[in-house]
Amino acid sequence: MSFADCVQAAMNEGSADRERGERAQRLWRDLSDRYERQGHPRHVAEGLAAEDVKAAFKKQAGDKRHLYTATLAARRRAEAIVGASDRLGSLLTDALEHAANSPNRRASVIGQQRALVRGFHHRIASLLKDHHRDLLGRTRNKAQLRSVVRELHGESTGDLPAIAIADSVRTAFEDLRLMFNEAGGLIGKLENWGLPHSHNQRAIRRAGFDAWAAEARGRIAWDKMPDRLTGRPVAEPGAMPPIEVQDAILRETFDNIVFGRERGTAVYGRSDGESLALRRSHERTLPFRSADDWIEYNRRFGSGDPFSTIIGHVHRMARDIAMIREFGPNPALGMDFRAQLAVSRAREMGDVNLARKIEGNAAHAKRMMTILNGSLVPAGPFQEAAALFMSTTRHVLTAAFLDRAVISAISDTNSMRLAATSMGMNPGNLIKRHVDLLKSGLSRDEALRAGWIADTLADPGLALARFQSEVPPAELAERLSSGVLRIQGLNHWTDTARIAFQMEMAGHFASQAGRKLADVDEPLRGLLRDKGIAQSEWAAFTDPATLFSAGNGATFASPIYWRQATDMPRAEADDLFLRLQAIVEEQTEFAVPTNSTWARAFVEGGMPPGSIGFELAKSGLMFKSFTLTFTTNQIRRMLALPTWPSRASYAANMAAGATVMGAIALQITDLVSGRDPSDMTTPEFWATAALKGGALGLLGDVAGSAERPFGGLPAYAAGPVLSAGQDAWGLIFGNALNLATGKETHFARDGVRALDRYAPGFDLPVLGAALDRMFSDQLLILLDPDAADAVERASRRKARDFWLPGEITPSRLPDFSKAVGG
Repeated sequence: MSFADCVQAAMNEGSADRERGERAQRLWRDLSDRYERQGHPRHVAEGLAAEDVKAAFKKQAGDKRHLYTATLAARRRAEAIVGASDRLGSLLTDALEHAANSPNRRASVIGQQRALVRGFHHRIASLLKDHHRDLLGRTRNKAQLRSVVRELHGESTGDLPAIAIADSVRTAFEDLRLMFNEAGGLIGKLENWGLPHSHNQRAIRRAGFDAWAAEARGRIAWDKMPDRLTGRPVAEPGAMPPIEVQDAILRETFDNIVFGRERGTAVYGRSDGESLALRRSHERTLPFRSADDWIEYNRRFGSGDPFSTIIGHVHRMARDIAMIREFGPNPALGMDFRAQLAVSRAREMGDVNLARKIEGNAAHAKRMMTILNGSLVPAGPFQEAAALFMSTTRHVLTAAFLDRAVISAISDTNSMRLAATSMGMNPGNLIKRHVDLLKSGLSRDEALRAGWIADTLADPGLALARFQSEVPPAELAERLSSGVLRIQGLNHWTDTARIAFQMEMAGHFASQAGRKLADVDEPLRGLLRDKGIAQSEWAAFTDPATLFSAGNGATFASPIYWRQATDMPRAEADDLFLRLQAIVEEQTEFAVPTNSTWARAFVEGGMPPGSIGFELAKSGLMFKSFTLTFTTNQIRRMLALPTWPSRASYAANMAAGATVMGAIALQITDLVSGRDPSDMTTPEFWATAALKGGALGLLGDVAGSAERPFGGLPAYAAGPVLSAGQDAWGLIFGNALNLATGKETHFARDGVRALDRYAPGFDLPVLGAALDRMFSDQLLILLDPDAADAVERASRRKARDFWLPGEITPSRLPDFSKAVGG
């Protein structure tokens, strides 16, 4: 009796479900035919097919049971969260991003994601330290990095540092897989599978299926690719599957890269609408026969080098783990379910306005999730080309206009002071630690040993994200903008500020060690309570055996260091680490703001890149991410205080500190621009300092727009892209029209001024004034005979300039007495 006959008999007697039985029969026949085409006798093919069907149904049953259990746990968690919430109107956005003024203070998705990223950066610290980008955006030590790739593919190189790095990466990847599965995901284990790929959709589309498949077919290790149905490899060791199987897999992979939603991810056997857990389980990171095969394929059809590939995988997995932990295997459905529960509770209360508020909050949360998932993609080739062009333009403008951003970043000192005070920490100690980290390599090495990794070693775009958030541009433009920020020291400033704050928080944790949780000082006790930290967990975290001891004898309770030192069972330790480190990450964001997804979603969440609305909005928001995030954070922190007098006191304290920092930034800007310090005895100076330091937040930014190079509120709202377009039009077409009509042209003058304004890095601190006087002014005088008189008139007007326009060298030293009215 054949397998199909056995199944039929079971269906006839009622011991087998008919729908499942018929599906098993169809699968058995298909597999039998496939094995027979491979050369097996019919009876052998039927036996092999029967084993595959049994394995497939067993795997499917296990997968369904796993997903059902995870989904049920997520539903129960959602019911408990909604039932306990005192603020249903912001419940969903609070789950994604921490809001200090909301009672919904569980570990947020963004907080957990950042905690995971930082924790795994520590795990692969040697990779980050040895291979991060240099000032020109190039990955360091490429030869050793190739050895790392070979080790990850199971090829012995004998390079001991490369072996150590590969081992740390392999272990980190495996732990990410386990955490994903424990949260509710489904990713099978593959030995020596190498590295994932970030596929270049444009390159693959241009090549076409035939050329792409011809390149990929012979490089794939088919015996390492598991069949989605059975979990078994699709080919025997060293062999290849039948050509029709190869073609089916390659065609589906190609179509999903070119047409699918996960545009940069090769996916085999995935349908739209699947849960995140299933999508990850169905992804086929093409396993390659050797490291050389991976490298060559990546050169032709990849969109990142091995370093960025490793970092990208860590960041994507961290995001997905955080999403599944919060909302279940299908985060979108989990969020919808939570919203429905909240609306149902509002209806039970008879509060129509609350129900409508929940619905609006759910819509905003979906926009936030779209941004976090990276699913904002252009719709069609035209939008794709427009998005690439506009993003590249904005990055070039960033390199031109943010070349003195490190001076504005001085205002971080004020937000760090406020964050430390709000946490009950000593702000003086925090500022001192920041200064120590800025100047001392020894302090930074000790921080690295304790687990605090400079964020921009892995993500050079983090410093840029403080001022604007972007879709990927052309590689050269990204290197240009990131390079300008690195050269001026903004990356270093941001990294050391965030590390300093996290070290002080770890010191604050350690200062409470030995106390019962109920005796921990506020507000730390409240933060621990909000994250559900129990007394036993607090005792385990502050166990003296797991504290980090610095060279000077100071002790720190760092969640990152604790996670590696504890002997707590892995799953329990991971959960406690995420909740503790989420506290640190959320407070760090108040101290050194980067960007707010909540604020971004008001503009970005509903439009695809490349659309007119999206690009106009992105231009309008250029260089405003920091202001939006700072304003959002401070308003939330202010509203979290219990009384209006305390809120007014906080606002006055914040404004005073911002004004002082703005004054310092103004005077530094004057000096690096070749001017004497401004007179600080006038009301106008302090008004300008308040605007510069962010004392009025976004309102002050708008009020000060008339002082910017583009001038006025309309230009401020439109952003620099439109202003740059207007300047380019005037330079090219305006002068061409004047030439055609016999009017006077100003090609040379307008060209030099455009070069001075838009050349990346021309206003770097110290170098900016020198380039203006020694290059731009001299070039203008050389090309435009009338310019010499204009430069001379400007010199007479600028009495405060110690480096006068048109002069090769400064005419005198700066007069510091001008700062006090001299």
